[in-house]
Formats: sequence, structure tokens, C-alpha cells
Amino acid sequence: MHPELAEPEIVKDPFAPRRIVDYTLERRSALASLVLVATGASDHLDPHPHLLRAARNHGVPAGERCPWCKGTDSLNTLNYVYGDELGPYSGRIRTQKELAAMADQHGQFRVYLVEVCTSCGWNHLVRSYVLGDGVPRPALRASRDALD
Repeated sequence: MHPELAEPEIVKDPFAPRRIVDYTLERRSALASLVLVATGASDHLDPHPHLLRAARNHGVPAGERCPWCKGTDSLNTLNYVYGDELGPYSGRIRTQKELAAMADQHGQFRVYLVEVCTSCGWNHLVRSYVLGDGVPRPALRASRDALD
């Protein structure tokens, strides 16, 4: 009773990121435009409150200084996952350990790595990539507990 699933993708290593998109140049451009403007709010310095809260509570230290305020301990990263197979669990934050487990349980999903400074609000999409074993599966369904 499932709609036709896509053709399987040949994947040699489901744990290795593929179809990587690196946003480093866009990040540099954003920083350059901030330096030129240097006043007022910007998309990169005015994060959504949920993003800032997620960075404070679930973020992993980036191990580098914030590119805007130069804060040493305030730059965190978050991994957001999206994919049809994830069903209601799409759009959630996942740890590296959880990503490794998911790569073997799903055919394909996209990971978005976002950096957020909890001091100044700097935020930027750093990279996105696809994980999974390439074998399409039906979408997950929400558990009964999640429906309450």
C-alpha cells in the first residue's frame, strides 16, 4: 500500500557524506557585507529565538572563534536533518552519533550544519550533505505518544 519508492542508489559507504554543498564563500560574503554596513541588524546577526535557544542547549562547541564578535567559547554548531523518509522526525537536531546510526537506517536524508554564536547572534549555514545507504524506505510514522 506504499506509493512507488524511488530506485535504489548505489552507495559504497552509507556513513560517508555525499553531495556536499559548502557555504564557505557565502559566509565570507556575509561577513564582508557586515563589515561594510557595521550598523543595524542583519539576517546573520538576528537569529530566530528558537535557533539561539537550540544553540545554547544543544549546540556543540565549534572549536573556533566567532567570525563576527571574535568570542572564543560562544560559537556552537547544530546538525539539522531533513528527508521524506524521516516523516514527522524531519527538521530535528541530531548529534554526530545519531547521524551515524541514522545513516544505516535510512536510504537518504540531508544534514544541514549551522553555526550560531550565543553571544552576538551570528548564525550561518556552513554546509549541507546527504547521508544514508541509498535504499529507499517508506516514511516513518509518528509514534502514538507523539500524537498526544
